Amino acid sequence: MKGLFIVFEGIDGGGKSTQIQMLSDFFDSKGYEVERHMEPTHAVIGSLLWDYMNSKSRSFDPETEALLFAADRIEHGKVIKESLVKGKVVISDRYKHSSLAYQGAAGVDVEWMQSLNKHALVPDLVILLDIDPDKSLERVSDRAKTVFEKKEYLKKVRAEYIRYAETGELVVVDALQSIEDVHEDILAHVKKLTE
Repeated sequence: MKGLFIVFEGIDGGGKSTQIQMLSDFFDSKGYEVERHMEPTHAVIGSLLWDYMNSKSRSFDPETEALLFAADRIEHGKVIKESLVKGKVVISDRYKHSSLAYQGAAGVDVEWMQSLNKHALVPDLVILLDIDPDKSLERVSDRAKTVFEKKEYLKKVRAEYIRYAETGELVVVDALQSIEDVHEDILAHVKKLTE
């Protein structure tokens, strides 16, 4: 079988890590070989981005952010492609739509970002775990914030995500449901790929 590439998107606090673990366990139980990935990666460019995101201020222009995320994604794509050729299931915490939503919300030209990402792999499924920024910030209140976690900004990010969902590029799952109900909603979408 060819591999499967599934991406989870959404603002922090939507439960991506929990749902990625649950979906990985589901695929494991079915005998699939699963790899879990994330963006930014922890390779050279991704590590620079993590340092930046955990810094005290948003010092880069949003266009610089978009360029760095796109560069990290090009390198990441090579790794994903190798895994897919081997028939693995690759589940990624964030991919292209994170750039489109986060840097788009900061005013970066979307067509320009699309051109930067024109060689990005097209996932088999992109799941948006949708949550209101007020709730998301409550959920992550006990950990260090990244430079992107400001309520008014996250409202714009969420609106960008919803815009892409309306085009059919992402499927929306209500992240405020119980963990089990979110998982069941995700499985309903995933099973369309595997049946």
